[in-house]
Amino acid sequence: MQKKVIGALVVMAGLLGVSSGGQTAQAASKKTSPYLNNSTEYVRLKKTMYVGISQKSGKTYKPLLKKKGSLLAVAGIGGAANDTDKAGNVIVRAAFTSGAVHYNRLKKLKYKGMISIPFKKSDFKSVKLKAPIRTMLFQQGTGFKSLGNWQYATPAAFYLTLDNYLQVYSAKAMSQRVGGAWKMSSSNLWKPTHSEKVSKVTVKGNTTVIDYKKPLAGVPGKKISKNHYRLTIKDLKQKHIQTFDPVDDTYDSQGTWTDYTVNGKAYFVGQLERGLD
Repeated sequence: MQKKVIGALVVMAGLLGVSSGGQTAQAASKKTSPYLNNSTEYVRLKKTMYVGISQKSGKTYKPLLKKKGSLLAVAGIGGAANDTDKAGNVIVRAAFTSGAVHYNRLKKLKYKGMISIPFKKSDFKSVKLKAPIRTMLFQQGTGFKSLGNWQYATPAAFYLTLDNYLQVYSAKAMSQRVGGAWKMSSSNLWKPTHSEKVSKVTVKGNTTVIDYKKPLAGVPGKKISKNHYRLTIKDLKQKHIQTFDPVDDTYDSQGTWTDYTVNGKAYFVGQLERGLD
């Protein structure tokens, strides 16, 4: 089975034969399935292999062998009742991307975009990101702001990539991204205004500390010592929903976001869903 995938995580639950009771229908075998399940978002490779990703080389793209231990984002998962292995298990298949890595790396990659690779436990290890804020887009301020006439403020923003970079976007750069995405993926090929390699990420409770070596314009970094700067990000656990720009009996847009502080400055993570063009 080959299923085309576009965008972020797509779980093809119906194709896996999930009943209304939420149990996956396997064929005759009663053994534990050798495949990972459809709730997997990130994996690490247990061996070097090709996973449907190509890398630009000159004017062409060549298949990229991903090394053992590489982190991958799962772009889609699927299966079909008539696609089984010798033991009678439905073969769970997946599609992969690099996820939200640094722009200079991301712009050279291309994805097959097909749910076709057997999602074997022997080849992939399911992992959860140790830093929950990783890939989240942090925007300056206390939430989305309407400027009237269906226009919205576009504050400066930043996020921590999967390969440990802080990527910063000026308000001007964000002006084309209003609403954008609250969580970045391989489809967000956004050129950063500034970026800096991160040396350490520490998580304790609702606080994430990011250490890096050089001052970074566009974020309220705190200088700890020579070649040592820090962002302390706190999740305030405060969620908001707000509608904007009434149109007849409804609204043009709805914003949802969560409050954070970054070195004491107000930031938020959320998404603005627009109803009218």
